[in-house]
Amino acid sequence: MSGIPFYAKRWVSGATMPEALERISTLNSKKISVTLDLLGENITNLDQAKACTNEYVLMLEEISKRNLSSHVSVKLTMLGLDVNEDVCFENLKAILSKADELGNRVALDMEGTPYTERTLRIYEAAAGQFKSPEIVLQAYLHRTEKDIERVLKANGRMRLCKGAYKEKPEHALQKMPDILANYKKLMQRLLKEANRICIASHDDSIIDFCKSEIFANKVPNERYEFQMLYGMRAKTWETLASEGHNMTVYLPYGEHWQAYYSRRLAERKENIFFVLRNLFRD
Repeated sequence: MSGIPFYAKRWVSGATMPEALERISTLNSKKISVTLDLLGENITNLDQAKACTNEYVLMLEEISKRNLSSHVSVKLTMLGLDVNEDVCFENLKAILSKADELGNRVALDMEGTPYTERTLRIYEAAAGQFKSPEIVLQAYLHRTEKDIERVLKANGRMRLCKGAYKEKPEHALQKMPDILANYKKLMQRLLKEANRICIASHDDSIIDFCKSEIFANKVPNERYEFQMLYGMRAKTWETLASEGHNMTVYLPYGEHWQAYYSRRLAERKENIFFVLRNLFRD
């Protein structure tokens, strides 16, 4: 994997799209799906933003051509959000149009709180025009319960994660027990009401809680999936898939791996211990 140092190879599938596509094929053979992510963020050059847009369109075409089980995840700052919101939306529409054409999905990754409202607003506009968009919400933010109302009124398709960015107390819960409790509270509703909910967590208590809720409420298989990061708890992916649950792995590729690799370690100290603990778990 050219450009990817040995210590990052656990987390990053490769430097190029062909490397990532090969890895998707291997995961699919184990009944594990993928959400594919081109690494990079905070682009300040519109030519670069257009190049990223073209890469995502090609990504969707290659996934379809190879008949792979994969959708895509994209950060709006890669499409030019920091430069021009209208241009960003036009770039996103090019990706969503291709996804609609091919019957695929596009997840709008959530970034730090300076981007939360803009990302949600763009998602709402996109959901009114396209079938493919879904959005990521973060359980530690105080605003997320109200944001869920907006998503349910749009197309009701989202991923719920705990949140990895360092945020101030006025924006987010700070203690992990409080974050976990809020995650379960929000997920309990989403499993009943969302059109599709992606359960993004490596935490056993959340996984067990969700499995119990799925069973108790007879949630149809097509309305949910579990999601985990590439490089963490591979045996658990296979176990969930073998139990009949939809299992998806967040699979990144690209030369711009540094921010992805370091952010969860550098911005929230709790995640250092969480990652280290989970490196050695099944």
